[in-house]
Parts: sequence; C-alpha cells; structure tokens
Amino acid sequence: MDTEEKQPKNKNIEKKDIKKEIEKKIHDTSEVEKNNTNQLSELKEKIFNNQKKIHDIQLRHLAHIENIKKDAEIKIKNIKNIKKEEFFKKIVPIIDALEDTLSLSRKLNLDEKPLVQGIKLILESLFKIIYKFGVKKEGKKNEIFNPKIHNIILTENSTEIQPDRIISIKRIGLSFNNIVIRKALVKISKI
Repeated sequence: MDTEEKQPKNKNIEKKDIKKEIEKKIHDTSEVEKNNTNQLSELKEKIFNNQKKIHDIQLRHLAHIENIKKDAEIKIKNIKNIKKEEFFKKIVPIIDALEDTLSLSRKLNLDEKPLVQGIKLILESLFKIIYKFGVKKEGKKNEIFNPKIHNIILTENSTEIQPDRIISIKRIGLSFNNIVIRKALVKISKI
C-alpha cells in the first residue's frame, strides 16, 4: 500500500512539475514574443529611417542634377551671347562702310541711283537683323552725354538744348547686353 499511496503523491508532484514547466514555457514564450515584438519594432524603425535616408539622398541627387542642368543652360546662354557679340563686332565695320558709302553718295547727289537705293535697303536689313537679336541703338537727341557710349565730333553753343546734352547724332551707337559695340558720334552743346 505504501507504494500505492506514493504513486498518487508522485503523480501529484509530476502534475505540479508539468504544470510549472508549462507555465514556465508559457512565460518563456511570452518573453520571447515580447523580445521578438521589440526587435520587430526596432527593425521597422530602422527600415523607416533607412527609407527616409534613401529618399533624402534621392532628393539631393535630383537637386544636384537640376543644378547641373541649370548651370549648363547658363553656360550655353553665355557662350551664345559671347558668339553673338563677336559676330556683331565683326559686322560693324561692314555697317560703317555701307553708311560711309551712303554719306558720300549724298554729298555727290547720287541718292536716287538704284545702286545707292540697294545699299540703303541692305543697310536697313542689317539693322533689322541685329536689332532682332538684341542689339540696341545708343545716342538720342537731348540725351546727356556719356563718354562710355558717345564720341564727341563737335561742340557748339545752344540756347535750345541744355549744356552737356546731345544736339545731333552723326552716327548711332550700338550695344549688346550692356556692352558697347560701336560708340555714337555726336555733336553736343557746350557747358
């Protein structure tokens, strides 16, 4: 009987041990789940932060590419303007020669000859073309004399025009992008 009494006690002890073991396993499992949940949260946060960093890097790259594009456009525009300026400076002597030819033809009373009329049309066409590309006229009557854009050919006293102002223009000046290509030849009133 002794053994029979011990067996239920052993069974009770075994049940208690199994129960404790199960509780311990449940507790351990919940701890593992908590750890896993914490690790998962940390990983999600790291992924989110990394995605944010990647997005920032992509934005910086796009901005950098946009800046390169803008710089290239500015450089191209500057090169075009420099080439236009060089062209205008090369064409000015031709314009000067045509204007001198017209001036001489006026002095010789050859204004009405077809050849002179053709030169006049060519000169007008040249001016229309260069004005279309941004060349501006310099020198207007009654404008204040500016040695940067005007050359004095004569000075005279004038009661109608204030001193240091343009009375008349012999030859208009030309400028492109605030750069003087040809100074205007002007007559000004004395100071």
